[in-house]
Amino acid sequence: MRVPRSVPRPGPPSRPRFSRRSKIIAGLILVVLLAAILSLRGTARMWTDYLWFDSLGHGDVWTEILVYKIILSVIFIVLFFLLMYSNLAIADRLAPSTRPPGPEEDLLRHYHDAVGHRRRLVSVVIAILFALIVGGGTGGEWQKAMLFFNSVDFGIEDPQFNEDIGFYVFQLPFIQFLISWVFRALIIVAVITAIAHYVNGGIRVQTTGQRVTPQVKVHLSVLLALIALVRAVGYYYDRYGLNFSSRGPVDGASFTDVNAQLPALNLLLLISVLSAVLLVINIWQRGWVLPVTAVGLWIVVAIVMGAIYPAIIQRFRAEPEESKKEAVYIERNIEATRDALGLDNVITRPFSPDTQITVEELSGNESVRNIRLLDPDIVPNAFQVEQSERTFYTFGSEVDVDRYVIDDEITEVVIGARQLNVADVPQQSWEGRHVQYTHGYGVAVAPVNSVTTQGSPDFVVGDVPVVASDEFQMDRPQLYIGENLTGYAIVGASIPEVDYTEANETVPFEYDGEAGVGIGSFFRQSAFALRFGDINPLISGFVDGDSRIIFNRDLRLRVQNLAPFLELDADPYPVVSDGRVFYIVDAYTTSDRYPYGQRPDVGDLPLESGLRKRFNYVRNSVKVVVDAFDGTTTFYVIDPDDPIIQAWRKIFPGLFEDFEEMPLDLKNHLRYPEDLFRVQTSMWARYFIDDPETFYANSVTWAVAQDPGTRITARTFVDELTEAIAAEETATAAATRQLERRIRPFYQLLQLPGEDDLDFVIFRTFVPVSGSGDDEDERKELTAFMAAKSDVAEDGSLGEYGQLVVYTVPGTSIPGPSIVDAKIQADTQIADAFTQLNQQGSTVLQGNLLMIPVGDSLLFVRPVYVQATGETELPQVKQVIAGVGNDDDFVLVIRPTLDEALAALSDPDGLSVFPSQPATPEPDDAEPAPEPTAVPSVPDDTPIDEDTRQALSELISELRTTQDSLDEDRRRLDGLIEELESLLDSAGG
Repeated sequence: MRVPRSVPRPGPPSRPRFSRRSKIIAGLILVVLLAAILSLRGTARMWTDYLWFDSLGHGDVWTEILVYKIILSVIFIVLFFLLMYSNLAIADRLAPSTRPPGPEEDLLRHYHDAVGHRRRLVSVVIAILFALIVGGGTGGEWQKAMLFFNSVDFGIEDPQFNEDIGFYVFQLPFIQFLISWVFRALIIVAVITAIAHYVNGGIRVQTTGQRVTPQVKVHLSVLLALIALVRAVGYYYDRYGLNFSSRGPVDGASFTDVNAQLPALNLLLLISVLSAVLLVINIWQRGWVLPVTAVGLWIVVAIVMGAIYPAIIQRFRAEPEESKKEAVYIERNIEATRDALGLDNVITRPFSPDTQITVEELSGNESVRNIRLLDPDIVPNAFQVEQSERTFYTFGSEVDVDRYVIDDEITEVVIGARQLNVADVPQQSWEGRHVQYTHGYGVAVAPVNSVTTQGSPDFVVGDVPVVASDEFQMDRPQLYIGENLTGYAIVGASIPEVDYTEANETVPFEYDGEAGVGIGSFFRQSAFALRFGDINPLISGFVDGDSRIIFNRDLRLRVQNLAPFLELDADPYPVVSDGRVFYIVDAYTTSDRYPYGQRPDVGDLPLESGLRKRFNYVRNSVKVVVDAFDGTTTFYVIDPDDPIIQAWRKIFPGLFEDFEEMPLDLKNHLRYPEDLFRVQTSMWARYFIDDPETFYANSVTWAVAQDPGTRITARTFVDELTEAIAAEETATAAATRQLERRIRPFYQLLQLPGEDDLDFVIFRTFVPVSGSGDDEDERKELTAFMAAKSDVAEDGSLGEYGQLVVYTVPGTSIPGPSIVDAKIQADTQIADAFTQLNQQGSTVLQGNLLMIPVGDSLLFVRPVYVQATGETELPQVKQVIAGVGNDDDFVLVIRPTLDEALAALSDPDGLSVFPSQPATPEPDDAEPAPEPTAVPSVPDDTPIDEDTRQALSELISELRTTQDSLDEDRRRLDGLIEELESLLDSAGG
């Protein structure tokens, strides 16, 4: 008999490993931990920010900004809490003792059963929640609040309301913020209060009896009356906003604004007050007739008088006679715009250039001696190839133009800082990126008027370690602060930094400056580990009691953190002074609240510019100097008359220094800022006109000259096609009202017409405007040019710094830059030269086209570069184009050197030699310099007729066709060889 197997009993059902309650608790713990970590990280960031400010001597700036933010937030949070809680408490007190039965009460019964005995707690929670939402973000208005309480008079009144400009710039923005906040807060409180009355039974919709109790009607009427009064105050201050209207042909209160919109606002103000009175009277009245009447009247007047009536006046009174009706307002706009944008003291001079240039004008002319052969848009590649020394150094995408005394003569130079390239340091470990490779090294400087025999920059400062003349000796070439420098560096660690490498050996360096924040304690190491999300500062054995951490190394970020109320120029530049490298950053004060000031078009500005924003007032009030070695950041006030900077100095007296405190050597390297000059030239193109009728007619308006650009002569048809497609896409994407891009300003060392001294100026040209739309860019003749001076006086005072000078060119015979560029591209002699330069493996680059006043003439110069294609792109100057004349008789020459080009231009016999280009001595052991590239040109004394020129052109065309054919045959032959080799390999296999 088979023994039956025992059948196991089913056990109790398995319990889940974690109960639902355990999961909820675990989730809550995780949320709390995450919140604690984020809170700790935020606290660590705040503390380390303060330590950074304090290390620069400006801890009070951080503290004062924080205090303002906290006070504003607390005030508005408390105000809203009191407003909300008091009204909810009143709603609870006014609740009927018995709620009317009905379907609405059935829905609310569960709510009352749950929280009926906790009404006060619910009111507190609701009030706190909304107070945090509505009042919590008001700390972001700290700048408006600071300026409101520290306002300064401009000493100028607006022509419409006779208020000082300071009222609009400092007080009106904060007042309008307050009105807007109170209006919004009252509406929220009224809505929540009405809901509370509904919940409490004071309001019922689905009932045949009394829908609103008298007590509730009184409460809501008072709230609505307060809203009406606040709106009345808003209308009162909205009147001042008309000074910034854009309704008319220019910004500012126009004919319609003054004669229609302003009366409408005054009427709306009265209607708002009347509505408030009716709402208060409604307290003693039955029903809602008065409130509905008040609100209805308000809405009708707002629509009819606030929108329809001004539109009618604009269409049927202003537009038919716009030039006459708007004349007085255009005059106001011209005066205000000139003052607000610093165009009120422009000097205008006539200049009638000769169509020829003489040997006497060129010989010994300081402008000629400083003609720029090194284009700052092209030579960065040369700096990178010849001076970067190691892959972990970089010169960035551009170099800067400045002037220095070289061999006892003031000379224009291009200068670039050899910055650290963190991404390419040879050791990419944490130690390598943050402890060993911590800084850049020195600068490279080359005169703009001199090149080597190969056409490369003739560096007077360069190499690692730095090789320089006495004028450029550097005791501290290490650069811990720079442009676009990210991350952090730890100095004073227990191991030395890498200063540079020489002869395959590493030269160590121990930092002895004051930059950075001490990181010796455990708490500070922990704080910075949290800030950067990197535990290494906490656990690394290299960090000891003497270590310091340098962060915020990007100089623009450094300046912006210290003074967030200033806007920065897009182009900081390095200066060698007192044995070390400094950066100078131009900082602006701006406002969009200058009455009748025209807002400029900022599309011409670089993306990095702080002026790419809405404004109609600007001053370059501050020059910021940043020491690249120890990080010291000093704010020098260069325009103490600017009321906005006066206000900020009242707020942060320890942040700013007087201009007199700046060292004279740094003053001698100040530049008029490019972004401001772009704005001013773009606006002056129209605002040079004084007469309102002429201004309105727009008949003699200028435009900044079209940009001839930096041209690339492509080596192959494929390159040309690719670039043409890219150019077409760029042109389509950038299409604006101005069809062609405007020429950028150039820094040049010039002797301006009618002046004896050499000035370092920024320079831009103008052409006439005729028509609009597609016809706007038809006129390209030169009509004027503007220069802004950058040199201070010998005693260190501002002197003529910032003086704007405009030279007007009568007639239309002098070609503008675009016309000269077109003549260059069409010149057969220049085309032949480009053919010779465009050899296999090279590309021709045409540099910026410079216009230089020389004596009574205007000289056009363009350097021509040859750049090898491939990984190493080294542009070298091989030819120079020079031209002079008018549109009918314009002479162009191209020669291997500037001296030869000027000689050919002014002396057809070629007998003159000009000392404009310092010769570069070659070392005794140097290899003989190669012969300059030959230019296929006929000697100057040999006449060439049109038939011969045509024959030569046809010959060149045939030679090019033959060359293309040979290239095609060579490619086919290479393909045939490859096929035969492949066949041989397969047969052998």
